[in-house]
Amino acid sequence: METVPTCAYPGCEMPAEAPAPGAQGPAPHFCPDPEHNSLGAFRKIRAKRQQRKEDKRVATEAKKAAKRAAKEGQAPAVEQQPWPAASAETPATGTTSGTETAPPASEQDTASEQDTASEQDVVVAQDVDGEMAALMAMTTAEGDRAAQSRDALVALIEQLVTELPGYIEELAVITDSAAAEARIETVTRACAQRILAAEARAALAEEAGDMAVAALDAAQEKFTEETTAIREETARQVADAEFVRAELERYRERVSTLEVRLDAVRDEADELRRERAARPTADQGQPRPAGR
Repeated sequence: METVPTCAYPGCEMPAEAPAPGAQGPAPHFCPDPEHNSLGAFRKIRAKRQQRKEDKRVATEAKKAAKRAAKEGQAPAVEQQPWPAASAETPATGTTSGTETAPPASEQDTASEQDTASEQDVVVAQDVDGEMAALMAMTTAEGDRAAQSRDALVALIEQLVTELPGYIEELAVITDSAAAEARIETVTRACAQRILAAEARAALAEEAGDMAVAALDAAQEKFTEETTAIREETARQVADAEFVRAELERYRERVSTLEVRLDAVRDEADELRRERAARPTADQGQPRPAGR
């Protein structure tokens, strides 16, 4: 009996969409639901993996807090092993008739030596106890560090075991040719849209630049025309001024000539008047001819 493949979308149990008749390539892996596709499956798996990570992190922090509370609740106590100490035995003699007899001198010396030896043994035992306590403390600290390293290693292994299925699912989606094609198509479409937008912006910028260049050329041409007209008008006015100056010079020369001639005419008129004034006097002094 042939089994119908189910949808590859996480959590979907619908059968996969049947391939179109005559279609080439791999068969569809998803149901007809438009949201169930390679990209949606990738996002779903990634979200589940992120949720598992967050749950694992919360559980790890809770375990660390519990261990920290347990360590703070127990006071570290290092039991000291009992070490035998030589007790000083003081030999005592019996009493007779309620009277105490003094020990011999040799026995007193032996007792003092035993007391000294007992004190030395006590000091040595205390030193050994201190060294053993320090050794036990160091051993406990090293054991705590080893336990912490072991706990960290166990936590890392558990995290890897927990996240490994997610990585496997994500790898399956990534290696899926249909998912890769969908991803490539999505990226290609986005790149094409960006290229079109960039080309549109470049066309607008080029058009604006052409308009600015055209306006600049028109303004420059107008400025050139106005400058040429001003220069021509100025040249014409300068020529007129030169002509007027030349006419004035000519008129001044003519006036000077006329003034010279006028002076000469005045001089002649004065000479004639003087001659006329002198002529009647001469006529009166001469006799008139007879018969006249």
